[in-house]
Amino acid sequence: MNNRSIRILGFYQIQNMLIQLAPSKVSKEIAKHLRPSSDADMVRTSLNDTEEALHCLQREGTAPFGGITEIRPALEKAKRSVTLEGYECVDIWLNLQRYGEIHRFFSEKREAYSQLAERAEGIADFTMLIHSFASVFDKDHQLRDNASPELLRLRNRINDLERQTKRYMNGVLNNKEYQKYFQDVLVTVRNNRYVVPIKQEYRHAFPGIVHDTSASGATLYVEPLAIVQANNDLQAARLGESREIERIFHRLTAAVAEEYEAIRTATQAVGQLEFAFAKAQLAVRMKAVRPEISPTGTVKLYQARHPLIDGDCVVPNTIFLGGDYRILLITGSNTGGKTVAMKTLGLIVLMHQAGLFIPGLDGSELPVFRNVFADIGDEQDIAQNLSTFSSHMKQLIYIINHSGPADLILADELGSGTDPAEGSAIAIAIMEALYEKGALVMVTTHYNDLKNYAYQTAGIENGHVEFDVETLRPTYKLRIGSAGSSHAFSISERLGMPLPVLAKARELRSRSQDVDMEAILTKLNAQSQQMDEEQQQLEQRLAAVRQLEAELRHEKDKAAEKRQDIIAASRREAMELKRSLRLESERIIRELKQQAREGGESDRAKAIDKARRAVQQISLPAEEKQRRDPVDMARLKVGQLVFINSLDGLGTVTECRGKKATVSVRGMTVRVTDKDISAPFLEELKQERRAEKKAAAESSFRPVRTVQVNTEINIIGKTGQEAIPLVERFLDQALSAGFSPVRIIHGKGSGALRRQIHDFLSEQPFVTRFAPEDSQNGGDGVTLVYF
Repeated sequence: MNNRSIRILGFYQIQNMLIQLAPSKVSKEIAKHLRPSSDADMVRTSLNDTEEALHCLQREGTAPFGGITEIRPALEKAKRSVTLEGYECVDIWLNLQRYGEIHRFFSEKREAYSQLAERAEGIADFTMLIHSFASVFDKDHQLRDNASPELLRLRNRINDLERQTKRYMNGVLNNKEYQKYFQDVLVTVRNNRYVVPIKQEYRHAFPGIVHDTSASGATLYVEPLAIVQANNDLQAARLGESREIERIFHRLTAAVAEEYEAIRTATQAVGQLEFAFAKAQLAVRMKAVRPEISPTGTVKLYQARHPLIDGDCVVPNTIFLGGDYRILLITGSNTGGKTVAMKTLGLIVLMHQAGLFIPGLDGSELPVFRNVFADIGDEQDIAQNLSTFSSHMKQLIYIINHSGPADLILADELGSGTDPAEGSAIAIAIMEALYEKGALVMVTTHYNDLKNYAYQTAGIENGHVEFDVETLRPTYKLRIGSAGSSHAFSISERLGMPLPVLAKARELRSRSQDVDMEAILTKLNAQSQQMDEEQQQLEQRLAAVRQLEAELRHEKDKAAEKRQDIIAASRREAMELKRSLRLESERIIRELKQQAREGGESDRAKAIDKARRAVQQISLPAEEKQRRDPVDMARLKVGQLVFINSLDGLGTVTECRGKKATVSVRGMTVRVTDKDISAPFLEELKQERRAEKKAAAESSFRPVRTVQVNTEINIIGKTGQEAIPLVERFLDQALSAGFSPVRIIHGKGSGALRRQIHDFLSEQPFVTRFAPEDSQNGGDGVTLVYF
C-alpha cells in the first residue's frame, strides 16, 4: 500500500486512536504496525475479528481483559537462564492466570465467537506452572515462609535469633552502668546489625564497634561487644535466606524457560484478542458498521462520514463509484467539501482494508483495492525547485506509471497551477489515461472544460457539492449526476469584496462563451436540490407512517395480552368457584347420608349422583392458546426451561436421551417425548425468573410450609358412595401439586367399585385418560389416572 497516500489521507490518526484503546503493550505494538492489506482473505478475517469482538461487547458487556503486564523481557531473561527477580515472577504468574481466564471464556462461547475462540486456542494450559508459582507466593504476592523446607527452617531460625538479639540489646539498654552513655534509649539498625546510639564523648568508655555516625557527629551508632556473636549468627542466617530465595527463583526461572515458546505464543495470542476488542471499541466510538466486500468491484457508501471530523459537525454523504462509471468528477465552490468527500472515500477504504469498521450505514460495499494513490494538497518542494504545478505533475506521472485495474486514484484540483486552457487539456488527457488503466478514480476540478468532457464521455460522471445561494454558504452535501458552479462571486461577496470590483468581474464574466452553461448548471442544481428536499419529506412521512404502524401493532398486541389476562383471571375465578361448589356438594351429600336413613338405598344413590353431576357440569372458559414453536432435541441442554404440553406448564430439563427427556415440573419428575415439549414464550420465562427470585427472597426470612400430597389412594373395602368423595379430594390435591399419573387402588373383587370409579373419572374434564396398571403392579386392581 502506498505510504504517501496512507499519510495524506490521515490513516495514522486512526492508528493512534487504536493505540490509545489497546490495553497492553503487545496490543499497542500490533496497532502500531497495522497497515491496510490488499489480500481479500486477510481483510475478511480481520473484519470477522472486529465483528465478533463487537458482538461480545454488546452481548456480554465485558471481556476478561485487563491486568496484563509486559513480561516479554522477563521471558527473554529466563530463556538465557538469568534468574528472575521476585516481581518478574509475580508478573508472569498473574499473566498466566489471566491467560487461563481468557482461554476458558472463549472456549465456553465457541459457538458465538468461533474465530476469537480459535485465536484463544493459542493459549496453552499452564495449570502446573501456575501451581508452582502459587506454592511460592501468597495471595498478597509475598514469598511464602514455606516456599521450601530450607526457607522455612532459616526463617524460623532468623526469628529466634532476632528475639534473642533483642533480648541481649534490652539487657544492655537496661544496664544502669551504661545509662549516661546513651544518646537515646533505643535500638536501631546499621549495616543490617543491631546498634545503640552512644554520645560522642563516651566513645572509648562504651565497649563496642562503631558502624555509623549522625550528621552532626554528636552520636555514634555502636554495636555492643556482648552481642557481636549474636549479630554474626543473625547475619549468617539472613545470608542463607537470601541464597535460598535465589535458589527458589532460579527454580521458577527454569520452569518458565521450559515453557518459553508456549508463554510467548500465548502472550501474542492475547495481544491479538485485545487488539480485536480495541477495533470493536473504535467501532462503537465512531458508530461504525461492517461493509461488505463488493463482488463486482464497485464502491457503495451510504451516508459515509469522515472518521476524523467530530460527529456533531460532519455531514454524511452517499458515494457511488464503479459500475456505469469509473471516474467521478467533483465540482463546486471552494471550501464546499470536495476534498473532504475525496478524503472520506480514501480513508474509509484504508480503514476497511485494515480490518476496521467504517462510519456509515449498513449495506455499504467496498472492493479490496491493490493500492490507493492520492494526490491531494500542495506539497511544493523548494529544495528541488518544484512549484505547485510541478509537484502535482510529478505525483500524477508516478500514479500513471504504477496504477492498474485494481487501484483507487484520488486527484485533487486536477490540472491546476498553470494556464487554465493548458491545465484543462492536460487534465482531460490524464483522465483518459487513468480510464484506460481500469482504475476507479475520483477527481476534483473547477474547469468547465472538464465538466463538458464528463457530460459527453461514457464512463465518467459529474458530481458537485451543494452551495446555498440564499445564505451564501456551502452545505457540504455531495450530489452525483450533475456538475456544479464554483460560486466565486458569491463567496467573494460573503468575504467582503468591494461591490464595484464584483460588478466589474460579473460584467467581464458575462462576455465569456460558457456563461450560459453556468446559468444552466445553477438552475439544474437548484431543481435537483428541490427534488432531494421533496424526497426527504416523503421519506420522513413514510417513516412516520411506519412508526404509527408499529405503535398500532404494539397496541394490538397489548390488547390481545390483556384479553388473555382477563380470560386467565376468569378461569381462575371459575376454578375457585367450582372447588367451592364441590365442597358444598360434599357437605350436601353428607347431610343426605345422615338425613335420608329412612329412604331406600337406590333413592339415596340417585340423589347423590344427581348432585355430583350438577357440579361437574360447570364449564370453564376455554383458554385461547398461542401456537408454540417445537424444540430441537439435538440442542436441548440440561437446565433448560421447556413447556410441557400435557401438563400445561414449564419444567426444567434434567436429562436428555435421544427423542426423550426427563423434566422436573413443580417438584415432580416426568419422562416425556419430543412431541410433548414446546418452546416457552419470552413472557413465561420472565415470570418464571421473577417467581424464582421471589421464592428465593421469601425463603431467606420466612419458614416454608410443606403439604404432604400422596401419589396413590387405597379405597379397597369402600362402597362407591364412600370412595368417590375421597377419590375426588385426592385428585384435586394431586392436580394442584402437578402429579401425573397417580394411582387409585380399588382391588379387583366383583369389579363394581372399579366401574363406578371409571364412570366418575370419565366425567372429569381435567382427566385426559385413565388405564389399568400393568400386571406386575396390580393389574385391574389399580387404575392409573393422567391429567
